[in-house]
Amino acid sequence: MTSIEEDESKQAKPVDSQHAHAEDNPSQKSQATKSTSWPVNDSSEPSTQPQTAQSLSPQTSSSESKKQQMKKKMTTKMTKKEIRKRMEKVLKSGKYKMKVGRLIFWDFGGQYVYYTTHQTFMTYRALFLVVFDGSKRLNEEVPDVLCFPGQHMTPTPAVFLLHWVNSILTYCKVVYAGIPRILFVATHKDKIPVEDVETRRALLYSEVEELFKDHEGRNHLVLDKKIFVNATDKNDQEIESLKKAITELTFDHPCWGEKMPNACVPLELEIAELVAAGKQILSLVELKELNSISKVSVLDSVQLHDFLHFQHSLGKLIYFNTIQLQNYVIINPLLMVEVMRSFVTDEGFWPKKRRIQETFRRMSESGIIHREDLYQIWKQKDFRAVLPYKEFIFNILIHLDILAEQRRYDTASGSRLPVEMFFVPCMVTQRNTTSFMDKECTPVRAICLAFVFKGTVIPPALPNRLISACLSMWTLKQYEGRKLLFSGFVVVSFDKSHDIVVCVEGNKILLYIVHKTSAGLIVRDIATVVKECLVTTLERISDFYQSTIHVKRCQQLPFHLEYSCSEMKCFIDEEEALQSNEWVCDTHNITHRAGNSTVWNQEKEKEQCEPNCPGLSDDALNQRPSDIELLRFSIKCASSHMHELVTFLEMSDQWDTITENYPTNKEVAKFVILLKWKEKKEKNNFRALAEALTNMEISSHVLCQVRRIRIAETGM
Repeated sequence: MTSIEEDESKQAKPVDSQHAHAEDNPSQKSQATKSTSWPVNDSSEPSTQPQTAQSLSPQTSSSESKKQQMKKKMTTKMTKKEIRKRMEKVLKSGKYKMKVGRLIFWDFGGQYVYYTTHQTFMTYRALFLVVFDGSKRLNEEVPDVLCFPGQHMTPTPAVFLLHWVNSILTYCKVVYAGIPRILFVATHKDKIPVEDVETRRALLYSEVEELFKDHEGRNHLVLDKKIFVNATDKNDQEIESLKKAITELTFDHPCWGEKMPNACVPLELEIAELVAAGKQILSLVELKELNSISKVSVLDSVQLHDFLHFQHSLGKLIYFNTIQLQNYVIINPLLMVEVMRSFVTDEGFWPKKRRIQETFRRMSESGIIHREDLYQIWKQKDFRAVLPYKEFIFNILIHLDILAEQRRYDTASGSRLPVEMFFVPCMVTQRNTTSFMDKECTPVRAICLAFVFKGTVIPPALPNRLISACLSMWTLKQYEGRKLLFSGFVVVSFDKSHDIVVCVEGNKILLYIVHKTSAGLIVRDIATVVKECLVTTLERISDFYQSTIHVKRCQQLPFHLEYSCSEMKCFIDEEEALQSNEWVCDTHNITHRAGNSTVWNQEKEKEQCEPNCPGLSDDALNQRPSDIELLRFSIKCASSHMHELVTFLEMSDQWDTITENYPTNKEVAKFVILLKWKEKKEKNNFRALAEALTNMEISSHVLCQVRRIRIAETGM
C-alpha cells in the first residue's frame, strides 16, 4: 500500500501484480482460489485501461527504469521519519487517497487434509475460482482419491464442485446480492485432442449448468465465461482470458473502491510495521495502546471495533468478538497457516522425531489428539511462537471447527472432566470398509431417519461437529478389531443392546438405531431421546453458522426430518408421515402404517405418572442427571418458567450471559444453562431440581418422566 499527495501525481499507479501473477498456473484439481480487493482511488475520471489489467500485462522496460529511479530517489532523499511526517500531514489534510489496489491470492489446492480448514480464510469480499479437471466428466469417479471430506460417498468432480460452492456460501456472509462470485475454471485441456476441445468445453459447462440448475446459490455462480485452460503452458491464450475475467469480476465487486475513513490509516500502518518486524499476535490491550499513541487520530471504542471487523473482512488480520477470543488479535493471518501446518499434514510431511510421529499416526487412525501431544508439537523450533498463546489458539481452532472438544464425565459423580482430547475431523480421511452396514445395520435389526438439508451437499463442518458431539456423549464402537470412525461415518454404543449410526450421504445425515437382535425390540424412549438430542445439536450447530456468517436467523431450520420405509431405502417427510394413516413407498410398493414412525416419537400420554406414583426414590434423587436427562428436562420446562428456575438454582447471572449468546434460540439456551449448573457443584443432582420445582409450585413428577430413560440402560 502506498500513498501520495494529490498534487504529486495525476496518474493512478498500477495495481501491485506480485500476488496476481501467482495464479499463472492454477492446475491443482478440486481447489478454490480467492482474491481479496483493497480500496482503490475512487476518482471519477475514467481510465482507458483498468488498473488491474495494467498489472496483469507485461510492463515496459522504460516503466521499470522509472520505478527504479523513483525508488532510489526516495531511498536517498527521504528518511522513514520524514515519510511518516509527510503521511501525517496528508492525513490531517483529509486528502489522503489510496492510489494502489492490491490483489491477494490464497491457493486452497494441495494437501487433501486441508480441505476442511479453508473456512479460516473465506470472506465475502473475495472472488473465488473453483478449479476442476476438465479431462474428466463431472460424474466420473476419481481414482486414487480419498473419500470426500465429511462425506460417506464416492468422490467425483461433481461432488467436489458442490463441496466448494456450499462451503464458500456457508462461511461467507451475504452482504450484497450474488456476492461473493464463484468462477469455474476447467484445466487439463492438454489431455484433450485439439479438434475436440470446443466439444469438451460445451459438454463440461452444460454439465455444470445441470448440476447447479436448482441450487439455492446459483446467483453467485459465474457460468458464462466457460474457461478451459492448459495450465502447463504459460502462453495459452485462455490464461489471458482468465486474467481478463478476474479483472472484470474484481472491478464489478461492490467492495472495489470502497471508501475507508482516513482516521483508520495510522493504526493500519502501525500494525503493518509490526507484521514486517515479525510480530504475529497482539493482545487487545496492546492494540488499544498502539491506537492511543497515534499523533494523527485516535479511534474511539466503537471505531476500533469497526476497524477490527473491517480489517478481518479484508483478510489482513483475524479477530472474533466472542467471549473466548475477543482478547487477542492475529495481525498476521499467515500464522494460522503455520498453526494448521503443525498438525494437519500428509504423512510425507510428518516430523522425524519418533514420539511426534507416533502422535501423528494415532491421529490419522482415530482422528483424536491429546492436548499435551499438541503442546509437544508446538515445542518444535518452527512453531514455538505459538506456545505463549496456546489457549487462545486452541479456542480459535475450536471456533473454526479444526478441533472439536471431546467431553468426558466421571462415571461415579457425573461431573465433567477437564478436556484433554480433541477430535481432528480433517485427519479422518478413510472410508468405511468394514462389513458393519451390510451385516449389522439391516432392516431386520435397525430403524432409520434422515436429516435432509436444503443444500445439495452439506458443508463438512456441520457433520463433523455432529460426529464430535456424538463422540462426546457416547462410546465409540469397535467392530472387527477397528474403531468405527471414518470420513462422514461414526458408530457409537448407547448401551449393550443399542448402537447409534450417523452417516453423511449427499444432502442427508442418516441416523440409524441398531438393536443387537431385532428392530422390534428397540426401546422407544431411546429412539425418541436420541432423535431429540441430535435435533437439538443440529439446531445449535446451524445457529452457530448463521451467527458466524452474520445472517439474520430465520425461524425455519435449514433441515427437515424424513422417516425411512421398512427397507430403509425410501423416505417420507415427517409431517406427512405423522398426518397419514398409511403410506406406500414408491420403490418397494410396501404399505406402511402410521404407527411405524411412532418409535421415534414416544407418545406424551404414555409418559405420565400413574395416580399413585410416589415420585423418585432417595437413591434416584441423589443421582446427578446425565446430559440426555438434562436435555429432556429442558424440553419439558417452559421458557416462561426459566427465569424463576435459574433463580432457585443460583444461576441468574450465567442465564443472562447465555441468553445474550443465544438471543434467537431459547431451547438451546435452556439446555446450556442446565449443563453449566450441573458442572458448577458436585451436589447439583435430581434432589436440587426437585426442590427448585417444589419452590416454583410445579409438580416434581416431571423428573419421573425425565428419568424413564434409565430403565433401558444396562450398565455400559
